[in-house]
Amino acid sequence: MLTLKEFLAAKKREIWTVSSDTTLYKTLKFMAKKNIGAVPVTEKGKLVGIFSERDLVRKVTSLKQILLSMNLPIKKLMTKKVHYLSPKNTVESCMNIMTSRRVRHLPILEKNKIIGIITIGDVVKHTIQEQKFILHKVLDSIEEGKNNLRMNIQFNLEQNVLPLLKTLAQKHPYDSYSFRLLEEQLNNISSEYYKKLISSKFNFTPTEISIIKLIKAHYREKEIAETLSISVSTVKKHKYAIRGKLGIRNKTGNIINYLNRIV
Repeated sequence: MLTLKEFLAAKKREIWTVSSDTTLYKTLKFMAKKNIGAVPVTEKGKLVGIFSERDLVRKVTSLKQILLSMNLPIKKLMTKKVHYLSPKNTVESCMNIMTSRRVRHLPILEKNKIIGIITIGDVVKHTIQEQKFILHKVLDSIEEGKNNLRMNIQFNLEQNVLPLLKTLAQKHPYDSYSFRLLEEQLNNISSEYYKKLISSKFNFTPTEISIIKLIKAHYREKEIAETLSISVSTVKKHKYAIRGKLGIRNKTGNIINYLNRIV
């Protein structure tokens, strides 16, 4: 999390204060010149209060008319109980205090010396920037996931399905048109099929996915082994793992029936 020390370093803003004896008129003129909504009040370099636009509205209207004067020292109008933070605090903690204490300005103190002030505008701006950053990260992650899915599907097509099609086409040359048509449509069919498998909760491996597809095509274990260039015992191990992930190791019934429920 971003600390206030890091935040202030990036902010690079001057620190403006007024002394406790500064008049209301001079304080307001100073605030207007610097275009700020609050200013820390100090005595001999020590923070003793803070004066804001809210203090002007709340406290001036509570004074008797005879006491209303632009020559009043600001210490008569300032908020004496000042909420503050240290440079080690985070922007998130700053936001929490502003929300719970209903304050819009928080001085940052280091060894009893003011090193900066954080406004609610600063916090809102930081929050918006952080949310934009998180949103970009999420969108990038989604896009990366899509790319990985495409690559996984393409890999399985190239390594498992297309070689199988070529083998079948060689065995049945009289029906080559059908195989070419099947090859053209395979990308669309496999895309949705693999998407369901890969995104399922069972976390099937690429080899298990290839075996599942051949099982659903009613291939026997020997035919699966020949198609994937693996041993029959390896096929059996993968089928055992698949049944375990499906939670049907101790159940009877054709595995295809269980696979049809998820893909």
